[in-house]
Amino acid sequence: MSARFWLGTSSWNYKQWAGVFYASGVDPADMLAQYARVFNSVEIDSSFYGIPRATSVERWRQSVGEDFRFSLKAPSAITHERRFVNADRAFGIFLDRVRPLGSRLGVVLLQCPPDFRPTSENREALFGFLETETPQDVRIALELRDPRWFDDDLFAQARAVKASLALTDGIHSDLALVSRMAEAIIDDKPTDYAYIRWLGHQTLPRYDRVQLDRQGSLDAWERIIRRVATVCSDVYGYASNDYEGFAPATIRGMLARLGLPPPPETGELRLF
Repeated sequence: MSARFWLGTSSWNYKQWAGVFYASGVDPADMLAQYARVFNSVEIDSSFYGIPRATSVERWRQSVGEDFRFSLKAPSAITHERRFVNADRAFGIFLDRVRPLGSRLGVVLLQCPPDFRPTSENREALFGFLETETPQDVRIALELRDPRWFDDDLFAQARAVKASLALTDGIHSDLALVSRMAEAIIDDKPTDYAYIRWLGHQTLPRYDRVQLDRQGSLDAWERIIRRVATVCSDVYGYASNDYEGFAPATIRGMLARLGLPPPPETGELRLF
């Protein structure tokens, strides 16, 4: 595989990871720096709830090395409240806020709500937004959770604006659809990057150990990733705690499946 992999978890600041992934008694302010010594990317979820402060963005940037990538969810005001209608100003402010991450900026995820159906009105809003607002200097991934969206028109639109269609394993998706989308990426090559999310189906009572057996699904994902990696130069992938119960273990397992170097052991982190 010639692709570069940017694999990590959805967020990093979980108290239950102390003593399992982080050192016991870790200062929350030190979590990101410690995380970045193990994984090379993270998906920021907090940006979904509001545009991050400039001071937060700068703190993130300073906490990691140059060989690290942040992917961020676009604010819900754009995707869920405005539903891409008159959302250009908010999106522009958000992009300007995260651009100071520079080379450390990975992908911006536009996550559509589950009830965002492919009506003519919604298609017009989404496609119009993508045509006018997709930036040239920031990678964009689009996550649609209604399978009826995935037709030739959507693939053509993604190809036209060079946006990646997120491949997601969650309650609103299935592996058959994911496989079809992956084949479209391979055949059409709309972008030179892929975006993958392992979300799971439920909220688990604890996040400090694996609680669900996802080996069958992960076997299928390994095959999908190996195929996608033949045409993409970069593969971004993020696991939620809800996928297996402990997101760092999910990513560590996927790295092993793909034959990639394991996360480094350090004297300060007790790795799972």
